[in-house]
Amino acid sequence: MKKMLIGLMSIALVVVGCGGSKNGMKEVKTPFKGSSYESNRRYFRSVASGESVNLETARSKAMLTANQRIASNVETEIKNVSENYINERNVDNQLGDFGSRFQQLTREVMSTTLIGSHMKDEKVYQKQDRTYLVWVAMELRKKEMYKQLKKKARESNTLSDKEKKIIEEMIDKNIAELDDNDD
Repeated sequence: MKKMLIGLMSIALVVVGCGGSKNGMKEVKTPFKGSSYESNRRYFRSVASGESVNLETARSKAMLTANQRIASNVETEIKNVSENYINERNVDNQLGDFGSRFQQLTREVMSTTLIGSHMKDEKVYQKQDRTYLVWVAMELRKKEMYKQLKKKARESNTLSDKEKKIIEEMIDKNIAELDDNDD
């Protein structure tokens, strides 16, 4: 009985080990993996897919999702940049609600800046049911985003001259740290 139980356990281990699935799940390989598709010091990047019976609709869905992810990454980075700057410069609470006004400016810039994002790569598949599955890899150069933010700050009527100067200093510092020498 003991030998039979050990034999059954060995067979079970072989079956589980060779099956390639875990708990009935199968790993799915997706395109655009690796560091050239991940955000880094110079670029915001994202990968997304879209599916539809219409090829252009599938592509639009994928691009919309990818750009939403880039926007989220930009917003997170800008929030960190502004908080770090405020923490460095905040003497006697003189900056007031600068952080919230800067965040609003960032949101305004995002609606125009994402136009500067571009498709790095695309893969199109047609499934057996004739629907299209489109994968896109999008990227936005950080330097361009910061330049747009700086331009928008200069044109803003809601920021004081002092706040505009603070924003320019903050952006110039971050552009210098990008390790992005080509214009």
